[in-house]
Amino acid sequence: MGLNPNCKPFPVFKKFFQQFRWKRIARQLRKPEGSAGLEVARRMNQANEFLYDFTLDEMLVSNHQSILEIGFGNGKFFYKQFNRAEELQITGLDFSDDMIRAAQSMNQDYIEQGKLILIKGQSDKMPFPNSSFDIVFCINVAYFWDEPQDHLLEIYRVLRPGGRLYTTIRTPESLAKMPFSHYGFKTYTVEEWKLLCHLNNLTFIRSSHVHEPEITPAGTIRSVCLVAEKKQL
Repeated sequence: MGLNPNCKPFPVFKKFFQQFRWKRIARQLRKPEGSAGLEVARRMNQANEFLYDFTLDEMLVSNHQSILEIGFGNGKFFYKQFNRAEELQITGLDFSDDMIRAAQSMNQDYIEQGKLILIKGQSDKMPFPNSSFDIVFCINVAYFWDEPQDHLLEIYRVLRPGGRLYTTIRTPESLAKMPFSHYGFKTYTVEEWKLLCHLNNLTFIRSSHVHEPEITPAGTIRSVCLVAEKKQL
């Protein structure tokens, strides 16, 4: 016997299936896997390209720098970094096997030239020596750090003195418009992030806000690039 959509239990089932859908999307945004993960990565590229360019503008990349990107997805935008300066050494860190394979396929020339290294791992326990990078950055990643202090301490460790961390995220008000963000996302105000940096040895430098193009039904979305520095000894 089929369900009568006019009976009282039906909205409960509808809500359950909507929640299940959003939970699956949130899980894939955290760690894209399988065919669904590849599709999520493609859609993330559409949503994140504007923020990628915005973040690179904030970074002011210089020749010969060593850069670490945390959570690079399928790696489509590595070329944008190489277009900003010469003789860059770029490292990507991601904990999804499927994203690493996709990025390897998309960036084979950079890898063979020794310009790009892709590493499987997480940013709370990184396989890099102390003071390895001039810049560390991540875009729409910090929401998924269960213990953000562990990640920030590791970032502090691998940054060179004078090196900077660029963290681009959507504001809490903007994320609240996206139903999937209610499942496993941590949000941060500028003041909350500033305090986290202070508690983990990083000096907060500035915040830069931007309004993203309206590419979703969520309406106006506001994001912020948060800049912190490992001070010179």
